Amino acid sequence: MFAGVLAAAIILFHITGLAAQEKSIPDHGSFKDCQACHAELYKMWEATRHSKPPAPKTGAGCLSCHTPGSSENPKQLAMDREKLCNECHTQRTVLEGKGARGVEDTRSFHSGVACVSCHMSEANHDMKLFRPDDPKIPEDRLDTCTRCHSDNNRRMRARQLPDWQEFYKDAMGPVEADMAIISARLKEKPDLLNAGLKAKLDTINFNLSIITIDGSNGAHNLDFALEILAQASKDIKEIKAAIN
Repeated sequence: MFAGVLAAAIILFHITGLAAQEKSIPDHGSFKDCQACHAELYKMWEATRHSKPPAPKTGAGCLSCHTPGSSENPKQLAMDREKLCNECHTQRTVLEGKGARGVEDTRSFHSGVACVSCHMSEANHDMKLFRPDDPKIPEDRLDTCTRCHSDNNRRMRARQLPDWQEFYKDAMGPVEADMAIISARLKEKPDLLNAGLKAKLDTINFNLSIITIDGSNGAHNLDFALEILAQASKDIKEIKAAIN
């Protein structure tokens, strides 16, 4: 009889243990399951734009990027890290200098750099890019650029990045002003342009959308942006001559 009681106790112990084990392992079925174990990462994520709409409607949560327990990629990523970024972000096109109509592919020295090299330069979920010209960064903390460009000091980079963006704005400003004039004239008289010039105007709008959506003001690939703006300026002159 004692043996029977002991066997029952052992079985009960195993059942209870398995139940407890099952409860302790999250099923990763929803984002809420991540918070209990990864509170610090959740706090970082919550402060980023990934936690907010528009893509997807509730933001990009843990399971947008990670597939716990079923991924062969580092950090249990759903796919290769660059492909993962490209699922939502189109900036890779600008980095590689591709996709503009009538403009040759224009690579830059950043074309082969991974997104996370700059946007996760501290290897955490803050997703912050620390500009070298940001006065809020303490002197003893590396900015994003200097983490890779160790041969140059922060002061040099603090001048270089704003210079790039100034070049971009100087080139973009006149183009935007001319496009506003053209748009206003075509509202008054929609038939001012022939088929050839309409096609050129469509190309200008398409190419400008590439660097506008990119949002880096030339920082991702200044040479590519300037090539697009130079081509746009050339075609705009022809279009303005026609509408005047």
